[in-house]
Amino acid sequence: MKHNILDNRFKQVLLPTILMGLVTNISLAVLFFLINAYTLVLSPFVGAFLFLIYFIFLKRDVITAKQASLIVAYSTVIEVFIHSYYLGWDMGFYCYMFLLPVIFLLNSNWKKWMTIFFNLSISVLSVLLWFLTYGETAVYDVSENTVSNVGIFNITVSALVIYVVMGYFSRTVNSKDEALLDANRDLESKNKEIVGQHKKLEVLLKEVHHRVKNNLQIISSLMSLEQGNIDNEEAETILSESRRRVEAIALIHQKLYQDSDFSRVDVKSYLKEIIENQKIMNPQVSCSVVSVDIELSLDISVPLGLIISEMITNSMKHGFKEIENPELSAEIVKTTEGYELLVKDNGVGLSDNFDINQTESLGLEIITILTEQIGGTIDCFNNERGGASFKLNFKDQ
Repeated sequence: MKHNILDNRFKQVLLPTILMGLVTNISLAVLFFLINAYTLVLSPFVGAFLFLIYFIFLKRDVITAKQASLIVAYSTVIEVFIHSYYLGWDMGFYCYMFLLPVIFLLNSNWKKWMTIFFNLSISVLSVLLWFLTYGETAVYDVSENTVSNVGIFNITVSALVIYVVMGYFSRTVNSKDEALLDANRDLESKNKEIVGQHKKLEVLLKEVHHRVKNNLQIISSLMSLEQGNIDNEEAETILSESRRRVEAIALIHQKLYQDSDFSRVDVKSYLKEIIENQKIMNPQVSCSVVSVDIELSLDISVPLGLIISEMITNSMKHGFKEIENPELSAEIVKTTEGYELLVKDNGVGLSDNFDINQTESLGLEIITILTEQIGGTIDCFNNERGGASFKLNFKDQ
């Protein structure tokens, strides 16, 4: 992108430069006619015709600005050699040679080797021109007054070309820079507007998650009130389990509005908090959490949070009967295909004929359904300490 801008800028300057070369050649043709160098008149006419072709080709993008620059430069060198041979060194045609590096270097996009090659070649050709024509007798014998006038003409035209080219270049650069500044100002204004909108959206999302969390807590509180008014032990247990699941979801929304990213959940900190909440059921249980630092999408985090809650609750409720030093651990590690969650205890373990897909436990049914929802797989087995282990493999969608 940057190269295209620089090339286009160079092209904008090169076009009037070629036109100046065209006008200069026509002026030289008239000059040669006036000093009776009739045979030499053909050279600037051919040069003018070629410059016109270069201008048309460059305008229509038949050739690039770089190609046009090199062609024009070496065409000018040939003309200078011809004119100096016929009219002599003192006529000052070598002045046009000094224009070439100036115009060449207006493009900052040349490769280093090309810059060295071009300037070195012009220097060598200038020395060669001096060696061949300085002090040598010209083909056309003209008066000293004519030599002086033509020399002044060539110096004046060369200076005029530099003045016009540099002035046009400066104007083009300033115009482009002004347009760029205007564009940057507009972009900065739009960026500020976007940042402002983004901050408003962040506030709204934070408020949404906050309200959802508060509403879920209200639901949990209502369930707690209902529990106090129920004499049926089974109904009270159902309400208690439902409260726990609602609170697990509420905790996720709390994590969302507390963190800077409202679409992903810090699973490690969530895992620690949910275990702390579950320890209320059995404070004697020693709990440990090991997890890599991962953030999961909301679509994975909500069902995963419920799965973790159900696994921990299952151990807390059924795994530690008559266990003196109950221990529970939860671990999440990264695998080649995604992540692995392992929840295990040192409790009584699973029965020999245990099948998670053939169970009447609502909590285990929830684990199975939610595992399918997130596209994961679950494996249940007794670990080396005889306790139950639940291993879940899943991916972040």
